[in-house]
Formats: sequence, C-alpha cells, structure tokens
Amino acid sequence: MQQLNACPSVGIAAPYQSIPDFQPGMSLPDKISVLYARLSNDDKQKNKGKNKEDDSDSIVNQKKMLAKHATDNRLINPVFFIDDGISGTTFNRPDFQAALELVEAGRVVNFAVKDLSRFGRYNALVGYYTDYVFPEMDVRFIAINDDVDDTTGESEITTQIKNIFNEYYPRETSKKVRKVFEMKGMAGERLCFKPIYGYRKDPDNSKLWIIDEEAAQVVRQIFQWCMEGLGPTHIANRLREAKILIPFHYAHHAGICVRKRLSDDPYGWTSGTVADILERREYLGHTVNFKSSSKSFRNKKRIYADPSDCVVFENTHPRIVEDEVFDRVQQIRSGKRRKTKSGRICLFSGSVYCVDCGGKMHFSCGSSLIPERDWYTCSNFRSKKKPCHSAHYIRRVVLEQMVLEHIQKVTAYAAENEKDLAQRLQQNDTDKLKKEMAADNKNLLLSQKRVQELDAIIQSLYEDKVKGGLSPERFARLSQGYEQEQKELELKVKTLQAQLSRQKEERMNVERFLKQVRKYTRVTELTPTMLHELVERVEVCAPDKINGKRIQQIKISYNYVGNLDRLELPPIPPPKEIPKISAENA
Repeated sequence: MQQLNACPSVGIAAPYQSIPDFQPGMSLPDKISVLYARLSNDDKQKNKGKNKEDDSDSIVNQKKMLAKHATDNRLINPVFFIDDGISGTTFNRPDFQAALELVEAGRVVNFAVKDLSRFGRYNALVGYYTDYVFPEMDVRFIAINDDVDDTTGESEITTQIKNIFNEYYPRETSKKVRKVFEMKGMAGERLCFKPIYGYRKDPDNSKLWIIDEEAAQVVRQIFQWCMEGLGPTHIANRLREAKILIPFHYAHHAGICVRKRLSDDPYGWTSGTVADILERREYLGHTVNFKSSSKSFRNKKRIYADPSDCVVFENTHPRIVEDEVFDRVQQIRSGKRRKTKSGRICLFSGSVYCVDCGGKMHFSCGSSLIPERDWYTCSNFRSKKKPCHSAHYIRRVVLEQMVLEHIQKVTAYAAENEKDLAQRLQQNDTDKLKKEMAADNKNLLLSQKRVQELDAIIQSLYEDKVKGGLSPERFARLSQGYEQEQKELELKVKTLQAQLSRQKEERMNVERFLKQVRKYTRVTELTPTMLHELVERVEVCAPDKINGKRIQQIKISYNYVGNLDRLELPPIPPPKEIPKISAENA
C-alpha cells in the first residue's frame, strides 16, 4: 500500500493541503487516522455572508485544526473524511459511513473531530460509538475543542452532558422551524418551494407558479389516458416508448436546480410516478399544504397525512386539469383493476355494480376465448360474507351495447331538446331542494340564535358566581350542561352549513351535465373517455325469462344528475341520415 502524506520516518501529518480527501475506491494504507469534518446546511445559513476563513465551523477551518492536531500528535497516515451540507442528527452520511466501515475492518487507529457536535447530534448513537464500538476496535477517539481523548481527555460524565446539549440544539431548532412552517402554511404560503412537474417559477416573482407548457401537455395526456381506462403501469409504458423525460431529468434539462441524484434511465417512468401525478390537487390550481411531515428531528422518514387533513388554498396558480376530469380520474382509480389472462382492458372497471347486493361486478375472460365472450359477474355471488342470490351474469358486448343505446337516447334528446331536458332535471330536483334548503336555513338560524343565548347565559352565571350569588358546585353543574349544549349546537351549525353548501352546488350540476353531453352528438361507438365523462355507475339486474326469452335490464347513473329514467323521456326518433356529399358539390 502507498504511504499517504506522512514523513518518511514515522508518518507525521503534513499541512492540510497535502492530506488527501477520501474518495470511494481510493487506495489506502492498512492503518490510517480518520480526520472527520462535517458542516450542515443550518450552519451554512447561520454564517451566511461571512468569509469562510472567519467561520470557525467551516470545512476549511475544521481541516486546518485537524491537520495541526494530527501533526502535533504524530497521527499516522491521516485522511480527511468530509460530509458537507448534512445534518448531525442523521448518521446516514456517505463519508461518515465509509469511515465506520474502515473502523469495523480494523484499519482505523485514530478518529479525530473538531468537537463532539461534528461527530453527531444524537446522544444515544454518539455514546454507542464512542463508549462501545471504538474501544472494542481499539480506536482512539479525539474531539479537540471538547478536550476528549481516550488517553488524556475529560471524564465520561462531562462528555455525556456535552452530547445532551449538542442534541438539545437541533431539537429546539426543529421546534422553531416547525412553528414557522405552520404559520406560513396556515397563512396560505406555499410550503413546496420547488414547482411540481408541469409548472415553473414566475421569473418576475419566485413565489408564483406559471405553466410549463411542454410538461403540462404530458400531464394532460396522462389524465386523458387514465380517462380512457389505462392504469398507471400502462401509462408509464407508453411514456417510456415515447421517450418522454421523467420529471427529475426534465427539470435538469430545463435548467431547474435538482438536488436529488439523477437516475441512469432518463425515460424510466414508473407506475408510482404516474399515480403521484394523477393524485396531485395542485393541477387544479390549488396550493395544498401539510401533506406530509417527518417523524422527528432525528428521523426524517416522511409520514403522509390523510388528504382530508391537508389545508387547501384554491386558485393560487393557473390550472392544468379541469375539475370534472380530475374528479372522474379519482373515481376511476378508486376501483381496483384485476389483470386478465388475455391482457384485455376492462372498459367498465370500477363502474359496474350488482343492483341487488351493491357489490362490484368482476370482469372475466379467458386467454383462449374470443373478446365477444368476455363477461361480468357479481363479486358476492357464492360469497360467505355477503352472498348474492344470482351471479347477474352479463356478457361484455351486451352490456356495452345496452349502455351505448341509452347514451344515444339521452344525447340525441339533449341535442334536439336541451331546454326541455334542463327544465325536466331542474323541476325534478327544485321542489325537493327548496323544501330541504328552507328547513335547513330555519334550523341553522335557530341554532345560531341559541348559541348566542347560551353565551349570554354562561356569562350571567359567571357574574353571579363572582358576586357570591351562586355556589361553586351549582355553577359547575349549570355551566357544564350549558357548555355541552353549546358544543352540540356548534357541531349542528357546521353540519347544516355543509348541507346548504352541498345543496347550492347541486344546482350547478345540471349545467355541468349538459356541458359534457354537448361533446357527444350522434354517438356511434362507446369509448372509455365518453363513458367516464358521462356515466358514474351502471347497475346490472338479475335476468328474467319472459316467454322463453332471457330479458335483462340495467340502471345507469350519470355524472352530476344520477338516474334519468325517472324523467320518463319521450321516445326519440332515430337520427336522420346525413346525405352524402358528392364530388361535384364538395
């Protein structure tokens, strides 16, 4: 092995510029002295603006101090191990782990740091290495500024106290940072500093996002493919075939700073990446805060919050995806897709249900069967938990034809009689909604008035208690009852307000439905996109035999308006034949 930066006779350290920095795969002597230096991003921010020569914690000054100590104490074959920009609360640091591997291999004689905080800020693990691992492997541990040396240093109790204070600093810093983030997040400031795929920072205001049209087109295509019935794996395969750069590589290619190391495959789309894009509410133009948090200041593992617990601020940046498309995609993805032997895609995946038991209808096909023989059956048929009396068996082609004919009937009627259809839908729901809203409004006003009365009553009770007109026991009993009633009323008020909000939204559903219907006139083929934009669910009834013929019915619920059979639409004449255009008239 080569001799590293040592005097010919005893291997005394030379000035720090001549001591090598550790590099993976480099050749090292059998025995070395580890000179370890570390600087976190917090330390850099704390000393921002200072000259690096004036910063005592800078890597340069740590190396100078370690080199001088190695020279003065004749440490053999010193090598610098440096982790720059990594917190001491984690021990998963590249050069630190490389040094520990050499310790375990019995190749380290001395392990020197500027002070104990540079080694780490996790009291339990620092003690584990300095009190157990290093003595076991005959490694001399040195913390220069803390006067810690296995041969001449301080007592073990003093060292433990210093380790506790070293851990206390990041703990308190973490609390302060969490408070600041909490205030910013609740005030509507975006906690995600780097724009997600599809956006970039506004050149005039770095806090605002603008659409990156090239990436946004890919996002829209991903949502479109999902509307067509493709799952995340199929979508990822298509993106790889089209040679579309994955988000990290695209950000690097677009000149956006990327801290994460790039993967070897620039087109390596995965189902997880696609699923993450399909679930992001930011594409609706909303800011979503508090989606995840770390377990503690020591454990950086992310804990993802329930979507209902996130704080959402609407319309903070331009949208890429429409509400109707996003909502339908979430509904599609809520249903699990089962792989078929033939590899054929289920057109109605997650949308077909049994009318009797409410269970999902499973799509089945054999690899040797022709597509026309694919079928759906009730998932609860012969089930022990929730048995269904019938399999509700229906062939795929039959179901598709029945749904297509129903959609043709509705779209044709809407095209010829849109006003009449709108009136029928509104008239059917208006009377019911008016009654519900009137009752809810009345209950809401009464509840709010009672809450105010209870405030006055509790205040009066408190004044009587202060004046001595009411005993503490009686005050506690009365106030407890009133406060309980007040809590129940406040909960009722929130529920009523939510109901009124939902009822107002339902009034807009007719226009939303008609907007989707206008896209499809003279429908001749059932497509996945059409199905997902128009139909919410299809319920299959058990078959009957009438006059020796097998008769089966289905019930279709459309998005926003539900089942339209209640409207009793009049018979619709078949579409008129469109005359062919001759070459002479063209």
